[in-house]
Amino acid sequence: MPPPPAPRLLPLLVLVLLHLPSSLSSRHHHHRSTPSPSPAAAPASSGSAPLAVLLACNATRFQPACVATLSGAGSDASASDLLGATLTALRARIPPAVSTAKSVLAASSNVNLSNAATNCLTFLSLSSRRLAPSPAPSLLSASTALLHLYDCWSAYKYVNFSRAISDAMAYLDETISVNSNYISMLAARQRYGDETSLWRPPQTERDGYWPPAAAASKEAEPDVDALGVPRGLPANATVCAAGCDYKTVREAVAAAPDYGEGPFVVRVKEGVYRETVSVPWEKTNVVLVGDGMGRTVITGDLNADTPGVSTFNTATVGVLADGFMARDLTISNTAGPDAHQAVAFRSTGDRTVLDGVELLGHQDTLYAHAMRHFYTRCRVAGTVDFVFGNSAAVLHATALVVLPRQLRPDKGENDAVTAQGRTDPAQPTGIVLSSCAVNGSDEYMALYRQNPDAHRVYLGRPWKEYSRTVYLRCTLAEIVQPQGWMPWKDDFALSTLYYGEFGSAGPGAAAGRRVAWSSQVPEDHVDAYSVANFIQGHEWIPKA
Repeated sequence: MPPPPAPRLLPLLVLVLLHLPSSLSSRHHHHRSTPSPSPAAAPASSGSAPLAVLLACNATRFQPACVATLSGAGSDASASDLLGATLTALRARIPPAVSTAKSVLAASSNVNLSNAATNCLTFLSLSSRRLAPSPAPSLLSASTALLHLYDCWSAYKYVNFSRAISDAMAYLDETISVNSNYISMLAARQRYGDETSLWRPPQTERDGYWPPAAAASKEAEPDVDALGVPRGLPANATVCAAGCDYKTVREAVAAAPDYGEGPFVVRVKEGVYRETVSVPWEKTNVVLVGDGMGRTVITGDLNADTPGVSTFNTATVGVLADGFMARDLTISNTAGPDAHQAVAFRSTGDRTVLDGVELLGHQDTLYAHAMRHFYTRCRVAGTVDFVFGNSAAVLHATALVVLPRQLRPDKGENDAVTAQGRTDPAQPTGIVLSSCAVNGSDEYMALYRQNPDAHRVYLGRPWKEYSRTVYLRCTLAEIVQPQGWMPWKDDFALSTLYYGEFGSAGPGAAAGRRVAWSSQVPEDHVDAYSVANFIQGHEWIPKA
């Protein structure tokens, strides 16, 4: 069962008692429970806290933890002072978590525990790096740090069989609360300014608050169809079976300079490359260019049913670096419909662009994990949750293709195209699908027509409590159920998610029959989800 809904936060202008911290109500992918702040994070009393602290903490979801973090602040502390103190406290909590993960790894003789600790070290490193910019990280970067703390907590949740792991998770609970409070205060400052008496907890579209549509002027709004990966880029490295610089994509990526400021273009010639490719943090601005979908194919078969392998590790192409781009190729995971989570492409990096890329898999094909992504003119095929993650992602002019889900597909299934994973209302993340098409493969459509009642497709389901997914001017085939969206389990997240549509067309666009907890996006708020406003794409996506 999902955790109970968070209590409503009363303004601290009353200056009496703070509410106890609410549960960080979200669920790990595929029915894992979630962290809740430890009572140890709460102060004994807020009665002696300065007014400046109480006002600032009124913006947060975990107010006692906020007051405890800012216990050393003076009565004349400014908004900048309080944000700086919270950031300092948050940064200081990462090294002890790293030490714990190293100790767990050193003592482990279990392959799954070792994998969890190793992944946790990766996530903690990513959190630290996203919090590192001076003088302070952006709201998106700090929100991504929160995502990776949750990733670490979740990795431990798989292997929570000892007091050491329970203690590590409890410490992360508290750290997650501090990070959540930090992004809540950042969001409040962006919305209300430095006057902390105006600050309130973060709101979402369900509260009548829409992402600001003034991030870019109308003049700055790009022609989205003209954006993508530039053609004609000169190759820095070539890959083919014989006669090229390298025989594997992995080798070519390794040859890229560390922290390169310009594109490092890897020309991957026609062929099938059976390998997994990792683009580490330091290999910035790598560009993969193939000979076309179905002609240049990178393929793997890792899946999360394998001991010592998590969903994060299954990606055929997995990216940690910023600035990754790819065009004109296919990336596939052939683990099969019975293998559960098996990712074709995962990106954790900022400014990811895929143009004319085919992603083939079954469950969890595209893991749009973190930061900002743009996918255009792509084809993504899968069975369930095949576009998921907690990045700020825009998919434009992309085909979403549903495949038969089971070894005996005649039995029927419920398939959700998306499973967005926002855990906190202050995170500026979500999945936006613009001018896309949802349809079934030829095989799926044949099964559907034989028995339409047994084969049901939905636009999405809420992986986490604040899941946000928006379809704009998309064409929906008849396989999309009139209800449009499906729950994860019972009523989990149905009062906190935001699922919206605008201008849907096709036989699956039954706006009048959608579930009550979804919405039609008001026309005057559609621009909030544009490439310029939602992912600031006018600043970093090149022209194709």
